[in-house]
Amino acid sequence: MKRILLIQPPLEDFYTTPIRLYPLGLLYAASVLKVMGFQVEILDCLKPLRKKQLPLPQKFSYLKQHLGQPLFFKSFQRFGMTTEQVLTRVGENCPDLIAINSSFAAYFSTAAELVRELKKKFRVPVVVGGNQATCCRDEIKTRVPEIDYILAGPAESCLPRFIGENSLANARQEIISFQPLDWKKLRPAHELLEPSSYRIGKKNYLSLQASRGCPQNCSFCNIHLVFGRRMDYRTVSSVLEEMRWNYRYRGVRLFNFEDDNLAFDRGWLVEFLEAVATDPELERCELTFMNGLGYENLDGDLLELMKRAGVRKLDLSWVSGNADVRQRYHRPQKKDEAEFFDLLKMARRLGFFVTVYLILGLPGQSREEIVNTSEKLLEAGVLVGPSVFYLTPGSELQRNLKLPLEIAGDWDLYRSTAFAVETEELRRRDLIELFLYIRKRNLENRTRVFRVSTS
Repeated sequence: MKRILLIQPPLEDFYTTPIRLYPLGLLYAASVLKVMGFQVEILDCLKPLRKKQLPLPQKFSYLKQHLGQPLFFKSFQRFGMTTEQVLTRVGENCPDLIAINSSFAAYFSTAAELVRELKKKFRVPVVVGGNQATCCRDEIKTRVPEIDYILAGPAESCLPRFIGENSLANARQEIISFQPLDWKKLRPAHELLEPSSYRIGKKNYLSLQASRGCPQNCSFCNIHLVFGRRMDYRTVSSVLEEMRWNYRYRGVRLFNFEDDNLAFDRGWLVEFLEAVATDPELERCELTFMNGLGYENLDGDLLELMKRAGVRKLDLSWVSGNADVRQRYHRPQKKDEAEFFDLLKMARRLGFFVTVYLILGLPGQSREEIVNTSEKLLEAGVLVGPSVFYLTPGSELQRNLKLPLEIAGDWDLYRSTAFAVETEELRRRDLIELFLYIRKRNLENRTRVFRVSTS
């Protein structure tokens, strides 16, 4: 039986959000490979999440004067294992094949460095998959020729094809049809991870997915390149089965859904929330939706049901307070501003801690609009999440924006923390000032927000 090692590589940035680091994509890949008869291990190089300060890269030198200021980033850091530690762990595993996850453009350079070091030390095929591999397959191969194979698309379709095309099956496995599997019938291989390594506060957590796809056409997003535009939902019973198993055997109490548009089918969401709310085994669980719930289909009845099902925090993406900007970038607008703020009012009355995310720096946005929108949201008693605009490979904006090659061609700058994309209306200094302004106002407002949400 061939041994396959799946790796989530370390990353380098000014900060990171631990709940976003659960290697769900690798767990789906592991599940596919186990179905096909392979022995699979996962090396999550971000666990334990140690960090080490690094010299500021020259390409970010324009941020040096701001580092260490109140409410700004402290330093550039490496999160997770050193390269030497990774190589040691790989040597101990003795794999026949290594697969590395590359899901975010800004962190590709760390994955690329790891590939080069692995190829120097081990005579083992190395493949790369994930969101970035799907969106930029040809360019990745040009940039890092050491990669033996690039897997584009979801694991359940690309892995069977890869195994079949490269004759990796042994005699026993050759009886298996190398056809795509149905992702809805796969349970991610959570058992390959140590539960206590994934905690938020005092709670074990995991990430899971109940749906895939997004029918929206937001110009700044590229998720459709991976999962398509057609919504595809698992059965409610299969999601609850996954939750119960992890609740019972892994002590998981916080379930984070990584879906991109879970609320699109309101009927499915109602059925799911009602099932969780009435399940005695899940009565102590908490649900989070870190990618945000589409607020277009939310209303008072659904908010009350979410509360009963263990939802305490709401993450909503409004993008911009300017309706013309939202329309220009194809952001759905089923609810107008008055309806949106009525929804916020209901959520606050029910005791939710609400964060509303705004993008800072979309072409056409003004400083005045961002400040006025932030103040209106703060007055509504919610936290404002400032997300500085950055490029995503394959998105409409990435294809069409006319940017200098040193920005458009450098994936390291495809991150919010880089403040890389300047527009006629907002220069880099404006973006940094707006980012700090919102953080300062959040801090001033947080005591009142927290008091209301817990009263």
